[in-house]
Amino acid sequence: MGEESCELCAYRSQLGAVEKHHVVPKMVTEQTGMLETQSLKLCCNCHHEVHIWYSAKVTNMTYDAETKRFRPKSPTEMVKEYQSAFDSFVKYKKEQKKRTK
Repeated sequence: MGEESCELCAYRSQLGAVEKHHVVPKMVTEQTGMLETQSLKLCCNCHHEVHIWYSAKVTNMTYDAETKRFRPKSPTEMVKEYQSAFDSFVKYKKEQKKRTK
């Protein structure tokens, strides 16, 4: 097994500690009929962190002002939600990296 690097923090591992992460979960992309999704290699720590980030940032419900009720988000809305959460996570990680230099 060759050396792999995390695409966010640059951690290097020869022990298989770098995992493939789908920015939008396969379950969501399958509902939209998307065949290809953005993925990248993340170390175990970044992978765990991004899923915690998703738990805090991604919601599957939205308020519909017209009906004055909450409704489930459509698969397309969920794709945008995950992409936005991931983009903000990447920004957070870059800012965090700057602070530690």
